[in-house]
Amino acid sequence: MCTRRLPWRLPAGHNPPPRLHLKFPEDLNRVFTAYIGVQLHSACLGDSRRSTGLLGPPAARIQKWLANPEFAPVSTEQFQLLDDSTTHALAHENNVSGNDKPVKSSSGIKSLIWVCYWTDETKYKASIQTLNLPGIYRGLDTASKTHIGLWLEHFASDTSRLETVYSATDYLPGLARLPGTSTAHHVHTGYWGAARDRIPGSAEDLFEEDISKSNPDSDLPGDPSTPMIHAKSLGTYITGTNTHNIVHIRSGQFWGNCNDEEANAYLNTLEPKLRSGLSYLWTSPEETRSSGVRYLHNIKPLSNTSTSGDDSVSTIHQTREACVTAFFNNMVDMEGWAARHPSHLAIWAGAIKHGKRFGDERMFRTWHEVSILKGGEARFEHIAPSLRGARH
Repeated sequence: MCTRRLPWRLPAGHNPPPRLHLKFPEDLNRVFTAYIGVQLHSACLGDSRRSTGLLGPPAARIQKWLANPEFAPVSTEQFQLLDDSTTHALAHENNVSGNDKPVKSSSGIKSLIWVCYWTDETKYKASIQTLNLPGIYRGLDTASKTHIGLWLEHFASDTSRLETVYSATDYLPGLARLPGTSTAHHVHTGYWGAARDRIPGSAEDLFEEDISKSNPDSDLPGDPSTPMIHAKSLGTYITGTNTHNIVHIRSGQFWGNCNDEEANAYLNTLEPKLRSGLSYLWTSPEETRSSGVRYLHNIKPLSNTSTSGDDSVSTIHQTREACVTAFFNNMVDMEGWAARHPSHLAIWAGAIKHGKRFGDERMFRTWHEVSILKGGEARFEHIAPSLRGARH
C-alpha cells in the first residue's frame, strides 16, 4: 500500500451514508470532455418561430458532427440552458409527473448545449478539430450572425485528478457512461473534505493555484493566437486556456423515478435552495472565484432527420433531470463556498432533510464529477453576436 504524504480529511470513527464512486479501467489514465453551446441574444427571444429558425442551422451542423462515426464521442448528453440570470427557474409544470413531455416554448427555444465524452485522445483531438466552430459561424447568414453566440469549452482530465460520487446505481450519467467503468462503495462521503479525499492525487498534492504553470505550451488542437474576425465586424472570436489547478464540476439532480409527492418536495422545497446558491455564484464571481456557472435542463437527443435543423429544435422533450456546471479557480475556492457559505449550507441541509423525510423509499438521485485541470489542459472558444448586452 502506498504511503500518503498528506493526511486524509476523514474524521476518526466516521460512519458515512451509503454512496458510490466511479472506478475506471486500469489502462484508462485520461478522459476528455467538451461542452458545445448555441445561444440566442435576448433581443430575438420574443418571436418563437424566429428563434427556432435561427437555432436550426447551427444545431444541424453540430448534429452532423456528432453523428460522424470516425470521431464520435463515446457519450453525449443534451440540454437547454435555464435562464442565465438570478431566476434560474425550472419549468415545474412540465416536470412533476408523467413521462418526458414535448414542450414548445412560448418565447422560443433560446439555447442548445451538448456535453461529450471521449476515452481516446486521438479521436478527441481530431473530433474537436473537425467541429470547427469558426466555420459554423461563417456558414450562418448575416441575420443569424447578429443574434447567435457559439461556444466550445473542452478539457482533458487525468483520472488521478478527478473524483465522482453517486447516491445510487439506478441512474449513472456523465463519466459513468464510459465503457469499462464500474461503481464501488466508499467511506469518503458526508464530511467536509470528502471530495478532496476521493481524488487519488490528493495523497501527494494540495492542488494549490500556481500562476507559474498557468500558460504552458499546449498541443490542444486549433490556433488560439488569432481572432477569426475583427472586433468591429459581426462577431468576435475569443479563445483562451486555463490556469493551473482550475476545478471543473458537473453536479446533477435526477427525479425521473420519483412519485409525485417526492418530485414536488424536490421542486418546491429543495430546488429553490439550489437555485439560490447558483444565483449567488452567478452574481459574485470575484468573491467566489467561480466562472461559467450554468444551470442545465436535460432534454432528449434531438432528431437528425431535418435537413435545416428547424424541425429538430421546434419541439424539445424535457426530462426530469438537471445539472449544474461551473469552474472554480482552485479546490480551496470550491471547498470554501461548499463548507462555509450560507447558500451552499442551505442546499446541504435541505438535501439531508429530504433524505430523512423519504428514507429508504427515496428515489431522488444526486451525483457529481470534479476534475482538477493542469495548466493548459482546457481550451475555451467563444463567438459572440454583435449586439451589445448579450451574456453568453
